[in-house]
Amino acid sequence: MININSITKEYIMGDNKLLALNDVDVSIKEGEFVSIMGSSGSGKSTLMNIIGCLDVPSSGDYFFRENNISNYNSNMLAELRNKDIGFIFQNFNLLPRLNALENVTLPLLYSGKSIKVRNQLSLEALENVGLKDRTHHRPNQLSGGQQQRVSIARAIAGSPKLILADEPTGALDSNTSLEIMKILNDLNSNGITIILVTHENDIAEYGSRIIKMKDGKIIEDKKNVSN
Repeated sequence: MININSITKEYIMGDNKLLALNDVDVSIKEGEFVSIMGSSGSGKSTLMNIIGCLDVPSSGDYFFRENNISNYNSNMLAELRNKDIGFIFQNFNLLPRLNALENVTLPLLYSGKSIKVRNQLSLEALENVGLKDRTHHRPNQLSGGQQQRVSIARAIAGSPKLILADEPTGALDSNTSLEIMKILNDLNSNGITIILVTHENDIAEYGSRIIKMKDGKIIEDKKNVSN
């Protein structure tokens, strides 16, 4: 599904250059569950942003399902994100004035689907994460775990091929974290590729493969034999 070849990412900060990714190579197969670990500044979030088409590399090639998207323009990247990629964030990124159903439906506005179809897909996604009875609740009426479930429903409503989860349990207690990771495991069992960024060892262990990063480089990439 994903082939990253010699990707480098530099940021210009005044007179200085920050090398966030340094000649990174990685391949991820369709259906894998990959955990990416590393301390702050290791490059893991930059790598995820490039994989998720939220940022572009300074050099190197990124192939997504055999298409070289390294030189896609912003409209092409937006279309790819909307069609094939779902995002789950640490702080949920829900709009406070919209209820759960409206938050899940929002990304589907750009899909070209009718209102009826968008609502149906969103209701099904909320039901899949156990929130059928919370469709009209706003974020401030939901617990942290429920808000993250809405975020997951939003990510899966468009039937993405890939889900990127950036510290999805970082704002949750341990019991709720286990519930969220079970949902991600179930999605992966149904064939969705999962890429998870985390600094928590126990969360990373859910992946069938663990990649560790340091100073913009991959320092370890191994199968998780315990999973």
